[in-house]
Amino acid sequence: MSQKQAVCFELAFSVRVKVLCIFVFLWLISINVFSQTDTTRTIHPILITSEKDSVSKISVITSPVPHFVLNAEVLKNLAVRDVGSALRFVPGVQLKDYGGIGGIKTVSFRSLGANHTGVMVDGIKLPNVQTGSINLNPVESFGVANIVFTSGQVEDINAPASAFLTGNFIAVNSFLAVRPEKFSVKLYSCANSLSIFEEGFLIRIPAGKKVFFALQGFTRFGEGDYKFVSYNQNEKIELRRENSQLASFKLQGSAGLNFKNGKSLVRFSYYNNEQELPGAMILYNPYNDQKLWNEDLNFGLTHEHHFKNLKVNLHAFYQSARLRYYDSDFLNLQGYIDNNYHQQNLGSGIMLRRVILKNRGAIQTGSDLIYSGLKSNAESVPTRLESNSVFAFKYGLKRIKFESNITLQAVADVVSDSDTIISRNFLEASPFISLSWRPFENSPLHMRSFYKRTFALPTFNDLYYNLIGNTNLKPERAHLFNAGVSYNFKHKNWYTEFSADGFYNLIEDKIIAIPTKDLFNWSMQNIGKVNVIGYDLGALYHYSKGDWKCTVNGSYSYNLSLDVTDPEGTTYQKQIPYTPFHAANGGLIFARKNTVLSTNFIYTGFRYSLNENNWANYLEPFTDWSISISQSIKTGKHLEFDLTLAALNILNKNYQVIRSFPMPGRYYQLTVNLNLK
Repeated sequence: MSQKQAVCFELAFSVRVKVLCIFVFLWLISINVFSQTDTTRTIHPILITSEKDSVSKISVITSPVPHFVLNAEVLKNLAVRDVGSALRFVPGVQLKDYGGIGGIKTVSFRSLGANHTGVMVDGIKLPNVQTGSINLNPVESFGVANIVFTSGQVEDINAPASAFLTGNFIAVNSFLAVRPEKFSVKLYSCANSLSIFEEGFLIRIPAGKKVFFALQGFTRFGEGDYKFVSYNQNEKIELRRENSQLASFKLQGSAGLNFKNGKSLVRFSYYNNEQELPGAMILYNPYNDQKLWNEDLNFGLTHEHHFKNLKVNLHAFYQSARLRYYDSDFLNLQGYIDNNYHQQNLGSGIMLRRVILKNRGAIQTGSDLIYSGLKSNAESVPTRLESNSVFAFKYGLKRIKFESNITLQAVADVVSDSDTIISRNFLEASPFISLSWRPFENSPLHMRSFYKRTFALPTFNDLYYNLIGNTNLKPERAHLFNAGVSYNFKHKNWYTEFSADGFYNLIEDKIIAIPTKDLFNWSMQNIGKVNVIGYDLGALYHYSKGDWKCTVNGSYSYNLSLDVTDPEGTTYQKQIPYTPFHAANGGLIFARKNTVLSTNFIYTGFRYSLNENNWANYLEPFTDWSISISQSIKTGKHLEFDLTLAALNILNKNYQVIRSFPMPGRYYQLTVNLNLK
């Protein structure tokens, strides 16, 4: 290690030690001040499980922050194949979908980009220092118990310290992490008219009363080609979306131990993917010949232990991600480009939680340390050492709940090439505070509000790589404000709820990624200051009588995200790229016994593809409407079939989420699940 590297790492380590000392000092004070004599208090983990009655309910309206749970039943009714597609139905979420069988899927929420959205799978947060965002397309819905989306603060008490940093958070909880009551096998098969096929299996084995094992395999393959219609002025042109072939395989396994005062889980996953990249649709020349290979290996360990008044969570992980990108027609001296990347992440952390004030409050503190490195055949070799710490406090009475935390992020970047070494150090504190209350004792009316400051670093790709990088990029900072109200009412046969949230975000040095000629190369830029103001509305009505159930739900979002950097600039007071002013979604579900008929739609208003809000950058609004019917068939006591037939995008429009990347028109999908218990 060079002298400059050593100095940077020593700085980050010393900062982490100081932060931990402060938190330990606060912890000792809290023990002395809030110590209780009640020895019956035990902190139990909270597990969100799938409920068959909640066929369409996703909003947790009593939460102090926007909080949504999509359980396994909801995922089946939405007929989605991956986590990214499922999150489209969360109010305020915008999915960037580039189409095709292997198209990249990332989410933004209230104009906060994907780099402000953390992703956690079974208690392990997934870092990505290369791109900053997690592609949600490979995270399949098969084997998922629930998906939890929150804004403001993560609501999972078992989350690591780094999960408190981001403005938004996605927690994917799979059945691999849950001990089964008995041996079970689940087989999965899905095929659609786009020649996309998926196959999977899930085996769960309890071994005695404490130990369990699980193994899951999943493959996705196919051509993924589809026809689409393009227009050149008044001329209608029929083309075919090609170069979309994909073959991927994922193997995951877990071993768990549940004991009297806690539990442990060891988890691994291996992912191998080879795919073609469909490029931007260029008039009369839709040809593209880029290819991508991925090979990912992940290991994770989580452990939680309950003492009399204290809960301790430990976690550790190692992640290896290899990526190769090949373009046979690249315009350089060689006539092609062949880039190889190897990203490695190694991390560990601890989280402590203690109940205080006669179970009405809790304090929580923890820290984690993450080392990331990226090697490639490019000149630059960046490494990052990151320390994250959090101190959180919660207090609640019968009608009021207060939550707050402060996080501290210390980062040391070192980038070396053949001639120079560049170091960049960051130290950022981010506070959060929320208040929720019920104004009237006998009324289900809830009110909530929060403020949070977030900080997002540019990624290695953003900064250092020639085809993408911009070394002048600044970190992105955001101030988030939210105020909302919710109401629910339950009668004998029906239930209704309503929620409304207004939000204001002030984003400084917002990092914008603009796709260029394909899915691998981007253009990165800062927008000095962005003001975001809007609101989300949601409503649900559920009726049940006897064997019949009916659910109607809908949401609407308004988002005004204006560039307010330079009053003299051409983009002043203009909507930022790929942010619609209006968005809505809705659904209708009829269920009788084991038969479910559902229809869902998503509407996205017009957007602009670049900073200038003119006709040349205008993207038309679109509606994606789907319908599905599912039937459960029980054969004996131990065998059950689930059949789902769906028609997707039944309006048959080749809309574009991203300019020049047309989506498929109408297609059909058949899904078969076999459950052996």
